[in-house]
Amino acid sequence: MYKVFIYDKPVIFCSETDCLENITKALLVKDCTSKQLKENFRTFVKSGDFDSLIYHNKTGAGKLFDSFISMFWYLEAAGGIVQNEDKERLFIFRFGKWDLPKGKIEKSETPPEAALREVTEETGLSNPLIECELPSTYHIYEHKGKKVLKRTYWYSMKYYGSERPIPQIEEEITEARWFSPTDYALIHSNTYASLHSLIEADLIAG
Repeated sequence: MYKVFIYDKPVIFCSETDCLENITKALLVKDCTSKQLKENFRTFVKSGDFDSLIYHNKTGAGKLFDSFISMFWYLEAAGGIVQNEDKERLFIFRFGKWDLPKGKIEKSETPPEAALREVTEETGLSNPLIECELPSTYHIYEHKGKKVLKRTYWYSMKYYGSERPIPQIEEEITEARWFSPTDYALIHSNTYASLHSLIEADLIAG
């Protein structure tokens, strides 16, 4: 299954029947061809009548998802969910929402290298350590009149130290704060929909 968010609404590509359960206000497209992708996507974005768009192909979702990616300017980024010794996670506040430190992967970098660099730059913490890879997220946004599809590689990280997080103001980050799992209701109420399942995956990972 693949899931891409646009305006906090998911576009889902699946072959499993479980993705069809509990569908409400969804535009469901079965056995879609590559040529029909644009038409269905435009309908979903313009109508505003649907909470999700689901492409269900019994033969598999991978090829259709690749065709979908080719419709956009594609970028890759990397970031991390950082946990301290008190099992708190680090979040940043940017553009009016709680977010996670991340950024574009440079040409000379691997995703893990970019994730470590971005966490250090955006939060001021030195030497975070990668524990494991988490599921990637995908979202679509507009840049200079063009729609961009960004894949973000995520990593669960540990931080052993006593440095105070320092937000990178030049990147319009106004706050960097540790949160305990009991405070996640605040995060959940004011973050991006694409991060909900990612945060849950990190909690399961440890």
